[in-house]
Amino acid sequence: MQERIYEFTHLDLSWLFAVAPTASVGQGTPYEAFGWAFLATASLLISAWIGSFTHPSKRITAVMLAFSAGLLISLLSYDLLEVAYETAGLVPALFGFFVGLCLFVLFNRLLQSRGVQRRCSVTHGGLRQESADDSAQTAGMSLVIGALIDGIPEAASIGISLLENRIVSLSVIISVAITNIPEGLASGAGLQRSGWRLKTILLMWGGVVLICSFTSLLSFVFLKGTGPILQGALIALAGGGVLAMTLQTVVPEAFEETHDMVSILGGSGFAIAFVLSRLLPH
Repeated sequence: MQERIYEFTHLDLSWLFAVAPTASVGQGTPYEAFGWAFLATASLLISAWIGSFTHPSKRITAVMLAFSAGLLISLLSYDLLEVAYETAGLVPALFGFFVGLCLFVLFNRLLQSRGVQRRCSVTHGGLRQESADDSAQTAGMSLVIGALIDGIPEAASIGISLLENRIVSLSVIISVAITNIPEGLASGAGLQRSGWRLKTILLMWGGVVLICSFTSLLSFVFLKGTGPILQGALIALAGGGVLAMTLQTVVPEAFEETHDMVSILGGSGFAIAFVLSRLLPH
């Protein structure tokens, strides 16, 4: 009995903070951090421009949302949390992950307290307004805030990943770019129907793209030289934000229109992103 107690009290828990060895080819540069994030988020601007004159139906938007949900969950599993664990170990990765979850929930509640619930529905231009007297300016700013809540964690993870490896994960870039398309299409159509000029819509989303790109750059600059535990925790924080966003805003609305097909569509997105994460360079 005493032997078992001794063995239990002397368990080797170093694996909780162990960092898996990874092949490194040197750090990236701030310009690469900005450029890759810009490439990943530019689809938001392009799809908003397309949506302003194509006006996709709710059904099409929901199909794309369901597919995007699978992409995002795969991105979280194989490109964010896995990298966070390899960089910082298990405990920092889990801590950052749950902090990211909580932060997203808090920001989402802040939006709801202002009377606006975010939607990707083309009918509502990306928003479902709780009160009819909300101004177009308030609705537009809430939409921008919502897009930033989604985009900033993803962009930050791109910048942080370049601290350890100059070769950016192409599966991350592709997944982020594709998942931006439904929101861009819906918002472009909905805001134009609400009376917004195309130039204003494009300027607004162009600003979102630039903010996300600079977030990636600043993440790289300010975290350069910091320890792996902080870097890994922040990558996991981004993963927590991605999962919360997927579960709270993407999956529910996709299910409204696609019903049982949401599983097939989401699973297809997950499978494609998984294959990309295995085949493309990290």
